[in-house]
Amino acid sequence: MNTKTPAFSNKPLPDSELITDMARVARLLDRLAKHHSLLTVVMPGQPEAFTSSVVEVAEPHVLLDELLPNSGHALLLAQKKLQATGKLEGIDIRFVSELDAFDDQDGMVTYRVRLPASLEYRQRRNDFRAHIPISTVIRVVMVDDRENIFEGELYDISRGGAGIVLPSDEPVLVSGRWYHCAIELPGSSWLFCDVEQRHWKELHAPGKHLAGARFAELTPMQMRLVGRCISELQREQMKRRVTD
Repeated sequence: MNTKTPAFSNKPLPDSELITDMARVARLLDRLAKHHSLLTVVMPGQPEAFTSSVVEVAEPHVLLDELLPNSGHALLLAQKKLQATGKLEGIDIRFVSELDAFDDQDGMVTYRVRLPASLEYRQRRNDFRAHIPISTVIRVVMVDDRENIFEGELYDISRGGAGIVLPSDEPVLVSGRWYHCAIELPGSSWLFCDVEQRHWKELHAPGKHLAGARFAELTPMQMRLVGRCISELQREQMKRRVTD
């Protein structure tokens, strides 16, 4: 059904990252397809919004499901251009693409649009981030696809990702690359998961920098471990406030 949403806009999403690595763009769109995430589609100069989804990534194209309501079909054929916005695990994703062709088999329409040259990716900001006390050391070990090992300490953690202090002035992790990660959580339990390196910044301490990593899709058990860790850190913070 038609919904009131922002019209087609060239204005960037607030706090968004512009991704131009085509392999990463394709990977994110493929994840949208696997999650069956709904897309809100708008076209230039049109007030209506339509619903679709990513069916498949078939480079150099992305296959989109039919627009609902189906009045969007004629508009898309005339406009040839669309802007799609969706959510992947609470993260806003937006891209612009152009229509190359469409298929109509057994009454089911599929649009073949070009793989976008860029994609906006806005990390959700509402995850509580628990900081690790200076007196507490939580080990982190990461391994890349070449078996290179990177060891550091946990700086903070949320349900969406973690900050990791690494012993180097310069970044040693590659933005956009995935790493196997092991985090020694309080209570002698370990969290084993995959993380994506997102950003880094210098720390006041010499010879160290802070890497920001995003968790991959966590299983329910992994989410419980992260939640338990955050709860324990919150309790410790409350205890310190009472005793200070």
